[in-house]
Amino acid sequence: MVYKQRFENPNYKSTASKNYAHIRYIATRPRVEKNDGRNHGLFGCLIPGTPMLEFHHWQDVAQLVYRNSKRHVVMYRSVVSFAEDTAKELMLTDKKAWQRYIENHIRTIAEKNHIQREHFQWAAAIHKEENHPHIHIVFWDDSEEKAKIKNPFTHSSIPNHIRKQMIKDTFAIRIRAYGEEKNKAVTDLRKISDELVEDFEHHVRLIERKKYQRIREECKLEVELSEDFKFANHILNDVVGKVFQLKAMLPPRGRIAYQFLSEDMKQQTDCLVKYLLSQIIELDKLKIDYVESKLKMVYLYGGNEAYIFSQKKRFEKEADKIIANRILGMVKTLNRLDDEYKTIDCQYRQRKYYAEQMILEIMDMFVSLVETNYHHYNKFKKTWNSELSKDARKELYLKYQDKGYEH
Repeated sequence: MVYKQRFENPNYKSTASKNYAHIRYIATRPRVEKNDGRNHGLFGCLIPGTPMLEFHHWQDVAQLVYRNSKRHVVMYRSVVSFAEDTAKELMLTDKKAWQRYIENHIRTIAEKNHIQREHFQWAAAIHKEENHPHIHIVFWDDSEEKAKIKNPFTHSSIPNHIRKQMIKDTFAIRIRAYGEEKNKAVTDLRKISDELVEDFEHHVRLIERKKYQRIREECKLEVELSEDFKFANHILNDVVGKVFQLKAMLPPRGRIAYQFLSEDMKQQTDCLVKYLLSQIIELDKLKIDYVESKLKMVYLYGGNEAYIFSQKKRFEKEADKIIANRILGMVKTLNRLDDEYKTIDCQYRQRKYYAEQMILEIMDMFVSLVETNYHHYNKFKKTWNSELSKDARKELYLKYQDKGYEH
């Protein structure tokens, strides 16, 4: 299990916008477990002592978080993540199971952060990633006293204590069994000490070191990405404008895919791809990561500098095509909006929303592709290092070199 916790300094001017963007990200990103009939998956408890509920609109929570941030209330961000097989073992296989799990452990998070029950508020969303399903939790203390703290600080021992307690409560049976194997008499949950939890956790990490490290890195990457989703209005407006120029050139019905576009339409689409890469630094970094993850196999296979350079250019074109096809997906969405939303004001709000979603999905797609590419590379490398003939190695390379590419 991985537990991470942090917060943005409430004294910075940008913090309120970042916290708003974080709520939007955890509520609406691709593969979020959505609420019934809603386009987001945000749930939680804003009135202490009342049952947990699924929120109707994520924007209401995001605006509350924004207002609290302006009052200098600390908005804590945390994430609880498991390896996929561990989640299955704990029967965390659907949204209701995850909600029950976090309800059972949310008091641990409050108590270890010294937040009284009557002032503890929280919102969460489940991200059902294939390799590391996890839940994001944003929580805060709504008391006036906490808003007056000028220099908030959370000691590193607090998230460590939360993790230990959650491990103790989640894996009590396994820890007791481990204690018996180590000749430590443990029959009661109260007898499971922090030292035994540390011993158990260390034991598990040694057994599954690579898996544990990957989950930590993936959680870190997601937290970093969520902070950067603060797209400026002028960028969103430009994207919407450029997409509409493209929309006007395309038919309102039928299949829309990059490979079937005319040269003029491809040129228009390419210009928008270049604009996104030039304006959104994080997207450009993810494109570079994608290309590097594809080149790993090329480096292992070998070849002269000219061949490696040609492959690099090829993978860069692949990345651009992935972005282009997601842009065209937004055109399809806008065609549908023409029928569903008749008022200009409603259309404008929806267009900006879908422009944000398009960028989020492109970035999320690259994160998943990079992860998949490295997974295939590790399998490829393992087989490659075995005794294979030259022809067998070439066949293996051809088999793996295009895996992970999504049109």
